[in-house]
Amino acid sequence: MAEEYEGEVTFAGVSNNDSVDEGKGYVEEFEVPYAMAHSPETWDAFDVPYQPVTIVIDADGGIVDRFDGPITYKDLKASIEAVL
Repeated sequence: MAEEYEGEVTFAGVSNNDSVDEGKGYVEEFEVPYAMAHSPETWDAFDVPYQPVTIVIDADGGIVDRFDGPITYKDLKASIEAVL
C-alpha cells in the first residue's frame, strides 16, 4: 500500500520491543518499503500499550483514525481515501 500511495501519503513503522538490529533485519527480510524507527516514546505519545496499532494522521497532525489490532487493506484504504 505504501507503494500505491507513494507521493501522496507517508507511511512509517515504529518498533517498541525489537532492537534496532532486529528491526533492520525485519525491514530487509520483508522488503518494507517505508521508513522504520525504534521509538518507545512514540507509543507513549499515542497511548499505545501493545502492537499492532495503526494510526492515520492528517496533514495537520490530527488523528483521523486509529485501529487497535490487525487492520485489513480495505479498512486502511477507506481511511486514507477519506483523508485525501
